[in-house]
Amino acid sequence: MIDIIRSALIVNAGRKAIACIFLACVTTIHAGEFITAEQESDKQAYRALVQSRINPIQINQIHQWELTLLDADGVPVENAEIAITGGMPAHNHGLPTAPRVTEELKPGVYLVEGMKFQMGGNWVVNFKITANDLTDTVTFNLSM
Repeated sequence: MIDIIRSALIVNAGRKAIACIFLACVTTIHAGEFITAEQESDKQAYRALVQSRINPIQINQIHQWELTLLDADGVPVENAEIAITGGMPAHNHGLPTAPRVTEELKPGVYLVEGMKFQMGGNWVVNFKITANDLTDTVTFNLSM
């Protein structure tokens, strides 16, 4: 499954952030090019792939993401509790909505509803994941 994700990333991610995608760093996603992005969690317990259901992401449009979670061995993470936070660090404010996971579409694939960005700039989206008594956070940087 990870090879499929990597192939999709190479095809879809474009020229930016490829070097960071497979390293333990924060991936910067450029909204006009954002189809999918992959990031490892802070403690390397999880690997997350996010995919917007609209492309490109539009300012002031509520939309959905799909979040795929794999454990360190590449196995889908089922029945996870996921809390979503974020905002614009430069403006010291949070997200304009309260996005949340509404369902697990298939093993390890979660529907995130209520994503919205109300202005251009640099955004951070954090997914705090708890599964099998292990909690870790995945962070994505988004440049609108």
